[in-house]
Amino acid sequence: MAQPATDNRKNKYIQYLYVSGILLVITGSFGHFFDQPLFKYIFGAGTLLLIVKQLIEMFNTISPDFRQKRLMRMNMMLTLMLALATYSMFDGSTLWIAVVLIYALVTLFMSFRN
Repeated sequence: MAQPATDNRKNKYIQYLYVSGILLVITGSFGHFFDQPLFKYIFGAGTLLLIVKQLIEMFNTISPDFRQKRLMRMNMMLTLMLALATYSMFDGSTLWIAVVLIYALVTLFMSFRN
């Protein structure tokens, strides 16, 4: 009987991890857009949280079907694109803007596909 309570607690922590990562990514992108050098580190921290969240979800899913595997792979690739955006921020190019826009649009599209 205690098993569902721990599953709900794990899901809540994963959701907090996701929300905090997204908030850090948004804060970092707005700050870097206005040429504040500290905010690229905030963006990178948010990206790292999102990558950890995706890895936790991938390893905690027991016997996923084909659709779940495909969605997990797509989410992981999108999150790794944010790592590319972080590299682009540190490199000094403006590629990060396009990568973050692609991430946002594809994530929005995938959220309505459920």
